[in-house]
Amino acid sequence: MGIADAKLDERLRLHENGAVSLGDRVDDVLRDAIVAEQLEPGERLSDKEIAEVLGISRTPVREALQRLTWIGLVEVSPSRYTRVTEVSDELAAGSLEYTVLQAGLAMQLAVQRMDEAELAEAVSYLDRMIEAADQDDSRALVGAARVFIGYLARHSGNAVLARVMLEAAPLLERNLRRVRFDTSPRSETYRQMREAMLARDADAAESLLRRPLRPWGD
Repeated sequence: MGIADAKLDERLRLHENGAVSLGDRVDDVLRDAIVAEQLEPGERLSDKEIAEVLGISRTPVREALQRLTWIGLVEVSPSRYTRVTEVSDELAAGSLEYTVLQAGLAMQLAVQRMDEAELAEAVSYLDRMIEAADQDDSRALVGAARVFIGYLARHSGNAVLARVMLEAAPLLERNLRRVRFDTSPRSETYRQMREAMLARDADAAESLLRRPLRPWGD
């Protein structure tokens, strides 16, 4: 798929906000397009072409591409190419491992620190994961898990953890789509996790969240 096919110009208009810089808006648009794989792994990116499609100067595009390079969605070889990063099996597995470890820490802190209303909302997001697992929908499960884990991080009471996980979220979501999860045994684990959270048993909830998540066939 080419840059023009991703309809980036339409997305940029949807992101219009006087309080947000043009560079930030371009960053959001490109990030969303890469995560959704409208800009596919390995696809070459031209700041000139993107700027022309968006009808803006190249400076904010270059700024956005630099930020995306920092978080791992874009890679640059000077004087050769700028392209969307590929997702190898090793990278997908590493992303899964990182997500589980960080999510376990967020769970431990959040269960102890959330008030009752926040806990109830967290459980409602977990219910979406349970529904996706019941329906054996691996893709929906990844999306629901992203929302759930993001909520835990924001309510962990640890600003550093929340910031790091927020920055990594787009990269992890894109990479984890390459992992096909066996959803069948997860429903019961998530239901047990739900009960542990409601009981404020942070250790049990963390342990359940950190159970090995194995791809199909492992």
